[in-house]
Amino acid sequence: MSSTLPSLLNPRPERHLNKYVKYGIGGLIALLILSATFWYFFRFHPETTIVDAFMQDVIGGKYQDAYRLWKAGASYQYTDFLQDWGPSGYYGPVRSYSIVGTHEPKDASGVIVVVDVSPFQPFPPSDDFEKSVKTKEVRLWVQFDGRTISYAP
Repeated sequence: MSSTLPSLLNPRPERHLNKYVKYGIGGLIALLILSATFWYFFRFHPETTIVDAFMQDVIGGKYQDAYRLWKAGASYQYTDFLQDWGPSGYYGPVRSYSIVGTHEPKDASGVIVVVDVSPFQPFPPSDDFEKSVKTKEVRLWVQFDGRTISYAP
């Protein structure tokens, strides 16, 4: 007597997904995780590229070009810019820099890029206390729409 009901001796056959469907679902999940990771680490790449160009201009002494990237208010003239970024300015002379990180405030129109600037070339390691003491942190604001730079609010 044969029964179609499952029992311990005759279990109901399990439904197996085709191995290609399993690989497809696994691949899709891996692609989503990889995409999310890539987005997280490179979401502010255009803004850090602008800051990189700005810092390269400052290091190279191209202060006019660096000032063009700066979102200068009416009260912040080129002479003010040189007092901050010029060879004898507050941050100067800038010989090397390191982009430390980025931060996007909630509902903001831009991103804060944190940069360490140093008067030494190459950028001093953190264990070189004598040189790293002269390193200064600056927080730069980069607008999303115009890709202009200013001091972070």
